[in-house]
Amino acid sequence: MNPATMNDIIEYSKKHRVGVGMFNIVNLEFARAIFDASQETGLPVMLGMPERFILNYFDGEVMAAACRKMIEKSKTLVNIHLDHGKSFDGVMYALKAGFSSVMFDGSALSYEENVRQTAEIVKIAHAMDVSVEGELGYVGQVGDEMTEDRFTSPEQAEDFVGRTGVDALAVAIGNQHGQYKGTPKLDFERLKAIRSKVDCGLVLHGGSGIADEDFVEAIRCGINKVNIYTAEDLAAKACVREHFEEYKQYLDFTKGLTGAVKEVVTRHMQLFASLKE
Repeated sequence: MNPATMNDIIEYSKKHRVGVGMFNIVNLEFARAIFDASQETGLPVMLGMPERFILNYFDGEVMAAACRKMIEKSKTLVNIHLDHGKSFDGVMYALKAGFSSVMFDGSALSYEENVRQTAEIVKIAHAMDVSVEGELGYVGQVGDEMTEDRFTSPEQAEDFVGRTGVDALAVAIGNQHGQYKGTPKLDFERLKAIRSKVDCGLVLHGGSGIADEDFVEAIRCGINKVNIYTAEDLAAKACVREHFEEYKQYLDFTKGLTGAVKEVVTRHMQLFASLKE
């Protein structure tokens, strides 16, 4: 099987009324955990690689090739996604490396510049049959001040999607990246209003730490894709601490790592599919 596009994932989400998880990769153990969770649950999944990971942790071209090799034997839809591409060059790198969808995060730009750059990337990516995710509003990091003026405007979302042609839109409705100090309060009425204005896929970033019932409500209100990384990171660190003394003796620093990450991924995948029709 070939890697699925994000449009394939969104179509599945809408047809079956589920959210599909995008889980970030930092090494092959993470990739194997996410892929195996998809095969065992029979649910689609997206393998995410943020631009900053590619710059700091691994060769994105090599990792994408390894993921494509796994996907050849897949029984489910599995996508290879560039998460938070912050630069034109970063997105072009992912396109050349064979990613099947890309995100261009222009949320730090002025609105008009975000529209201009996103539309340019959409034109190039669509010519290569690659889906594109954009971002509107300010998701930010846990600890940032979140006021309603930083949330995604439904009216602006309609204009943004119409002018850029993005296949999916990441929205800010009270969600943030990182480890929440408490339970975030999501603006579901705003999410419903955004969904009423646009027909593209909607994406919830900063998924780790959101209450289970809020995930379900967000999917009910129109979210198609949910991003998870911090929960994976915490599970991996806990696994390393648990086996640290054994690592000293056997040098097997990956012991238990795939299983620990897979457990977190599987739980989220099944939760996101709890409304499945």
